[in-house]
Amino acid sequence: MFAGWAISSCKKENENTLNTFLTGNGTWRLASLRVETLHGDTSKRIDTLNTNCQYNQTFTFNSDGACNYDYFSCLDQSTQGKWNMSVGDTIFLSSDMVCKDTTKAGTSTPFARVQVVNLGRNSLVIQSVKVDVLYKTPREVLRRRVTRYGFIH
Repeated sequence: MFAGWAISSCKKENENTLNTFLTGNGTWRLASLRVETLHGDTSKRIDTLNTNCQYNQTFTFNSDGACNYDYFSCLDQSTQGKWNMSVGDTIFLSSDMVCKDTTKAGTSTPFARVQVVNLGRNSLVIQSVKVDVLYKTPREVLRRRVTRYGFIH
């Protein structure tokens, strides 16, 4: 028992930090993109996007705080920005990159504040939640659009 305590109390290498998982293994390749629309607590629509994309969409995080996303929204583009992570009860990833997309606006900041759902050596799952009011009468109902990105090495 003493040997187990002695081994577990030794200072460990810093390999298990979030930044090391995010930056240490190179480029993350988009494996899945799922968008779910909810009205109140009722799921109204689930879409899996870019299933026929001819490009490998990749997200790269550098230890100096720079990041790069290639082929966002399956468009021929390479977008750069800065990233940071905030850790509390929930882990959030933020990036200032502005990507061209297929919306009316033509651009978006899809990773301005996304929740880290899973981060491991081989997988990264992040999600953004956008909330607006669907209608107010007879009672207020919120509409949520949850976009979940799944990346692998």
